[in-house]
Amino acid sequence: MTPEISNGDYVKNGKTLREIEHMDELLQEVALNISAERERFYPDKNFGSRIYNFKDADNDYIAGLAAQAVSCIDGVYIKSVKRIDRNLEFTVIINNLERQVLIKA
Repeated sequence: MTPEISNGDYVKNGKTLREIEHMDELLQEVALNISAERERFYPDKNFGSRIYNFKDADNDYIAGLAAQAVSCIDGVYIKSVKRIDRNLEFTVIINNLERQVLIKA
């Protein structure tokens, strides 16, 4: 059986636990910050993004909203965004490495 990670925590599924890589952890954090609706998280009204209010905006504007959402994470920058059907795929630079984060509609 393979261990899993659920909501950023380890879930024991068998006898072993899988360690999450630092890069995977950062990608999860980026996805959470972008996908959470800004001003809806009571302890921190600045957490999240407003991309859901502007889904029809141009890609540069959406990238700017995502950049605002991840500005609190050191070494993480939004390079671009691409629409895939109704989903948004963000190209993210983390410590000079490019990765993709998919936000589903």
